[in-house]
Amino acid sequence: MAELGELAGSAIVGFTDGLPLSNPALVRRLLEYIQPLGKSVALWPCDRTLAGNGIAREGAVSIRLGLPGIPASAETSALAALLELVTTVGTPVHIMRVSCARSVELIRDAKARGLPVTASVTWMHLLLNVEAIAGNSGEVIAGKNAVPALFPYDPNLHLSPPLGNQSDQLALIQAVKDGVIDAIAIDHTPHTYEDKTVAFADAPPGAIGLELALPLLWQRLVETGEFSALELWRVLSTQPAICLGQTPATAAPGVPAELILFDPQMTWTVGGQSLKSRSANTPWFGQKLTGKVLQTWTY
Repeated sequence: MAELGELAGSAIVGFTDGLPLSNPALVRRLLEYIQPLGKSVALWPCDRTLAGNGIAREGAVSIRLGLPGIPASAETSALAALLELVTTVGTPVHIMRVSCARSVELIRDAKARGLPVTASVTWMHLLLNVEAIAGNSGEVIAGKNAVPALFPYDPNLHLSPPLGNQSDQLALIQAVKDGVIDAIAIDHTPHTYEDKTVAFADAPPGAIGLELALPLLWQRLVETGEFSALELWRVLSTQPAICLGQTPATAAPGVPAELILFDPQMTWTVGGQSLKSRSANTPWFGQKLTGKVLQTWTY
């Protein structure tokens, strides 16, 4: 563990690690240690032993694609162990990178039992499933697709955790709508051109998303009528703040406000001139999208 006590005295929101914690004893000590500090902690449940050298969600599609599979149990077994520790210790925990239907069931049960847990899913796991690796983004959900076509075996679709099966995607969307999953995370992970210009299996996992998530989620969820604009915006803004123990800004006089101007009808092409990020590792690079953030303000 880092010097969490000293860090808690500075202006930090909470604690996390970009890698899954593989030692349950360490996780228990972590939860015990930070309990009196009053800071949030976000953890990623993943059993790296079960994940092995997999790069795609295990199932019929990964077999057809010829890609080593990662079983859903790599996530769910670690999640079940984490929930047992939360039950024992009582420290609130935010669960990151939920990616499968069984995890949704475990989190729903944990919340029903009153455990102090919140959860988030990354935006790309709502938009796509493992079929996208084959270039079948048009088959994500029949009749409700609003996702532009993708190239097969695009290294930018190598994510961690991997894209789930279609049943996982549907369960995740419903869980966000029901409030079982509290927030949508971007998990913006930039890589260089050289890092991603390799075979799918050799590419490091991750993709950028800060400028792409809202337009694509809007087209996929709001324009199709599955979510209202307010429902989508809530899980992208105030709900993440609440998950991290922060009180969302209100419209009260004197309270700083962060504002955004979004045009859901504006079309633009994802490219070097239109992206603020210095990286371009996204499967939508070079494609035309509908919906764009025009300006942001902080007062």
